[in-house]
Amino acid sequence: MEEQEFRDVMARLAASVVVVSARVGTGFRGLTATSLVSISTDPPMVLVGLDRMTMTRNAVIETKAFNVSVLTRSQEFIAERFAGRAPAVAAAWNEVPHHVGANGLPLIDGCAAWLECNLAQVHEAGDHDICVGEVEAAIKGEGEPLVLWDRSFWSLR
Repeated sequence: MEEQEFRDVMARLAASVVVVSARVGTGFRGLTATSLVSISTDPPMVLVGLDRMTMTRNAVIETKAFNVSVLTRSQEFIAERFAGRAPAVAAAWNEVPHHVGANGLPLIDGCAAWLECNLAQVHEAGDHDICVGEVEAAIKGEGEPLVLWDRSFWSLR
């Protein structure tokens, strides 16, 4: 199968848009992801696929923790920035409205929801790692979630 053919088919799958964040040294890292999945309620666990070539994935593996900010429709520019399609985000996150969670990792302000996770398992999957996180805190926010479908951003209403 051709890679582009697979990408085209997978683009037809609607997905929530999140930013996965982690700490590296004195700074933070983050990336946009659409692979967040709830996999267990007892204990509460999620998984996310992280490209092995990213600094965020390396920070998650090294520190054994990550946070998830579930973006809203009004945060499309933040999704683009963390996907590398807009001006880069400095390690200090100075230009990103955020606060630090109880685990010391950043959470983007104004999101639909937030998760604070401890890394429980890592599984190799092609060019990505499946990172399973045990959720230590789940906070409900406000706003319509940002959805990616057919390479465009949408909302549910």
